[in-house]
Amino acid sequence: MEIIKLLQERCLSILNVLVRICLGPFRRFALTPPLSRQTQPDRQNAFDQLAPPFSASASTEPWQIFINHRGSDVKYTLASKIHQTLDGKGFRAFLDVEELKAGDVIPAEIAAAMKSASLHIAIFSPNYAQSPWCLAELSFMLKTGAKVIPIFYHVEPSDLRWIEQGKGKYAHAFSDHRKKGRYTQEKLNEWKKALHDISFHSGHEVKNNEDEATVLKNIVTCALKVMKSVPLWVAEHPLGLDEMVKGFQSVASEGNVKITGIVGMGGSGKTTLAKELFNINFSSFERCSFVSDVRDAASRNALLDKQKKLLTDLGVHHLSFDSVDEGKAVLGNQLGSHRGLIVLDDVDHIDQLNALLPNKDNLGSESMVIVTSRELGVLKLWGLSCIYKMPGLNRSQAEQLFCWHAFLQHFPPTGFETLVQDFLKACNGLPLSLKVLGAQLYGEKSKDYWKSLLNKLSRVLPGDIQKSLQLSYDALDEEEKEMFLDVACFLIGEWKSTATAVWDGMHWSGLHGLQTLVNKCLVELVYERDGQSGHFLYEKREKLRMHDHLRDMGREIIRAETYCTRRGRS
Repeated sequence: MEIIKLLQERCLSILNVLVRICLGPFRRFALTPPLSRQTQPDRQNAFDQLAPPFSASASTEPWQIFINHRGSDVKYTLASKIHQTLDGKGFRAFLDVEELKAGDVIPAEIAAAMKSASLHIAIFSPNYAQSPWCLAELSFMLKTGAKVIPIFYHVEPSDLRWIEQGKGKYAHAFSDHRKKGRYTQEKLNEWKKALHDISFHSGHEVKNNEDEATVLKNIVTCALKVMKSVPLWVAEHPLGLDEMVKGFQSVASEGNVKITGIVGMGGSGKTTLAKELFNINFSSFERCSFVSDVRDAASRNALLDKQKKLLTDLGVHHLSFDSVDEGKAVLGNQLGSHRGLIVLDDVDHIDQLNALLPNKDNLGSESMVIVTSRELGVLKLWGLSCIYKMPGLNRSQAEQLFCWHAFLQHFPPTGFETLVQDFLKACNGLPLSLKVLGAQLYGEKSKDYWKSLLNKLSRVLPGDIQKSLQLSYDALDEEEKEMFLDVACFLIGEWKSTATAVWDGMHWSGLHGLQTLVNKCLVELVYERDGQSGHFLYEKREKLRMHDHLRDMGREIIRAETYCTRRGRS
């Protein structure tokens, strides 16, 4: 008898090893040595040990989201899609088939994930209640106090409530648990209560005739709201941003297009708006990419890095290339197969657009692309007709932004009202100027200092503002620079026809040069309105307008150059 018993135990051990080898990383829980008759009644206590100390192999990086599910029902369908989408949003979501490795003490790993997660997603499928591990996880999740989002996958919330009455899809599973006698009545009651309680939580239902893609989008959107996380920092004081978002959405909806441009002068808030739009929309897309500082990357011959970032963000990791032209070929083949949100920020040449979106007409049918630029002409040349022009802040918004930086409050203190209005007039709604000058005045209570800085502004702009604005000036050719300086010195408020006649008289391309200045957001063409009626005067005749800071920059350039290099400007 002893020999037979030893042989039985040896066979069981060999079988255990073979099962381990076959199942490998796809097993849900590690197999343990066979229990003796004396230890069999204690198997129910395994579920009370879901929170032992972390195993040595457990990851030190905390999990953010835990996905509780019945593997045979949804692991390779809804659960994996939720996991993949959340992973694409940058969240560390626990789905055991993806994360567990050989050697992990699996109950400890699961407990660690549930304890660290600030959000749990429980997928209740038809065979969910047949798994004691699913039920134990649910009970443990509710004890953590973290938010739980229930998903009723081809089951009704009532199936979770009417177990005691023998009704619903889960009643039969509990009957089986009771007949097998592996778990105490106390444990079964604990699981029933967990199911009953969670059935009243607000969640999502997936029915036979429902579009699973829509459900997936709703689930992920809900999860992101619970996590209260957005991928990009936008602004400490996002004044006027809501109105700009509405303005952009109105422009984008008119054309029903995939690609929309945002254009404006340096410091007008293009990047800030693009970040806000990215944060608003990223939860609706499977993959997202915000490609920043494209112009700067191109100037450093680093467009290749931007191409690789874009592909990586879109989930393409297996393709390699070593040149921009190779990258264009790869992107041209890949972009059409992805439903993505892409932002290309600060573009100033059509070559940059062609390098990052080489086949824009074949983008995924539900993709969304936003391009920001100072160069209206570049966006038009690339074929964009749907372009939102940055409006600048209105007086109220400008005052609040300036005061937040100057006084750490949204209104001026007593005695500074007039000075604040003078600075607002000088900034003319430009967010960069409002922030830089407000910060420069922070803590300064001397009105004489304020007046001194205001007087200096007409001659010298602060370095940050000058640097931002001069980028567009530096990109002009010599003839266009001369024309810009002409406008800054004596053509503001003059008719367009007058300006072009002056330049044509000097054998310059007056009309073409002026259009270049307009396209680079250095000069505006406006129709004059009647002060009382608001009607346009002199139909089809336009006047030249320039932001005060651009005007001051141009005049400072004149002052900084020697008189002999100029054509007698004063």
